[in-house]
Amino acid sequence: MDKFITFLSKLGFWRYVMLFTVFAVLISEFLILLQNFWSTGNFLDKDHMIVGFITPTFTGFIVFLLSAYLIRYLTEIQKQLQDVQEVANIGFWELDVKKNSLYWSDEVYKIFGLQAQEFTATYEAFLEYVHPGDRENLNQEYVISIEEKRDYKITHRVVQKSGSIRYVEEKCKHYYDNNGQIVKSVGTVYDVTERVLSSEKMQRLFDLQTNIIIQTNGRNLKKANQAFLDFFGFSSVEDFLKIYTCICDRFITNDKFFHLGKVPEGKIWTEVLEKAPEKERIVSMLDKELAAHAFSISINHFEDDDFIVSFSDISETILEHLSLQKKVFHDSMTNAYNRYFFENNIKIIRESIYKNDKFLGLIMFDVDKFKDVNDTFGHNVGDDVLKTLVKVVKKSIREKDILIRWGGEEFIVVLEIESLERLQQVAEHIRTKVEKHHFDTVDHITCSFGVTLYKQKETIDQTIERADQALYMAKNDGRNLVRQR
Repeated sequence: MDKFITFLSKLGFWRYVMLFTVFAVLISEFLILLQNFWSTGNFLDKDHMIVGFITPTFTGFIVFLLSAYLIRYLTEIQKQLQDVQEVANIGFWELDVKKNSLYWSDEVYKIFGLQAQEFTATYEAFLEYVHPGDRENLNQEYVISIEEKRDYKITHRVVQKSGSIRYVEEKCKHYYDNNGQIVKSVGTVYDVTERVLSSEKMQRLFDLQTNIIIQTNGRNLKKANQAFLDFFGFSSVEDFLKIYTCICDRFITNDKFFHLGKVPEGKIWTEVLEKAPEKERIVSMLDKELAAHAFSISINHFEDDDFIVSFSDISETILEHLSLQKKVFHDSMTNAYNRYFFENNIKIIRESIYKNDKFLGLIMFDVDKFKDVNDTFGHNVGDDVLKTLVKVVKKSIREKDILIRWGGEEFIVVLEIESLERLQQVAEHIRTKVEKHHFDTVDHITCSFGVTLYKQKETIDQTIERADQALYMAKNDGRNLVRQR
């Protein structure tokens, strides 16, 4: 249709009207000749010939005059659309799935480094111009979007005829018949090369910084530098976003620092920090080894609603003053992690474990007949027993496993594990090490153990309750045992 309109527009307005009027008259006269011969046996009939000339001449002139105005209008619309596409670097395409025919607007050809309508476009030909590294992903996205009956948007590279590489953003919408079968796909192709190159240049500048640098609107993380990935232990921002939406999800809830609990309802943390005094722009976060760090924040508007936020690690100064890791997160007597650490960081620990496709396991244990130790030898000896017990257990588990003093003589080990059976084996290993160890003054002690795995969508309190029930079973069954729930 576009080619037909283009051809007619090249004729010119009046030439089109006169040409098609003459065609109409000639066709009319020819039909009249046939009618005369059929009815009278004679080709020529003067009256019919005159009527056959005047009527189509008049009506044809009017009809083709109106159609010429319509074609002029459509041509102008088409020209305006082409101009808009050219200015915006946006091309339009339409794939007729039934006929397996693909239409490209002139701008699509231009984006691909080709002359307008240089060849008849096909889906296979289109894929030939897609960068080999993006071809499979793009084709897969197209196929899956049809199966899921959804639109898609994707950015990919194209290799122009000259060999130059451009980046395009492609959007696609599908249309289906009454049986749900795909009929056609229509979409746009937008040249985003300059935007991508600008973003890559900005990323390189980000990565040169030793501080953690991010781009965010306060709700979603949009960009981050290598220092960010190194600190949290992720290979890419995309991997981080599979678990979190914002860096603020990693802020430790501690009133000595800024955290989300200090953000008024309806506000976002970037807005609050931007207006806060410099001394209040300090947050604490755990690194990939679960060590606490303190950061001073600087924040600046970037574009639209985005901010560039810089996190400067001031841990050596502020953590020395606050003794954050020892006094806030560690039990002062045994040096094991404390319950406060667990409650404020279990979400981060859990998601970090799931990132590795493993299970979060809990081993809850306590000292059998610990009251007898205190009553017989005194509380000082009891304290020494707990200190030694922590050392024995730490030597029995991996460095990345987390030992927490839950309260009194009760402890929890949080660990990344493959199965419940493997978790029971670890608990049995700890039980044996404790049983065989010689403790000063008291000689030997034993512990009872309850083990369980965290289940998706349950609260961590439910997991702890199940571990506690398993521990209770071990006590009831005679102590110095491992039970699971």
